[in-house]
Amino acid sequence: MDRARRILIALEEAAAAGKGAASLDGRMIDAASARMAENVVKQDEVVQAKSK
Repeated sequence: MDRARRILIALEEAAAAGKGAASLDGRMIDAASARMAENVVKQDEVVQAKSK
């Protein structure tokens, strides 16, 4: 979960700098990485909402 959020933050920062990709922990991340990370974050939000 933490990694997914870090991916989204890194890509937001890259986009702000006019870049289409970024590097996180020595690995390239791009739009496909963002989609997967968004799915992880959304699933976690659903689980958290159900557990309340």
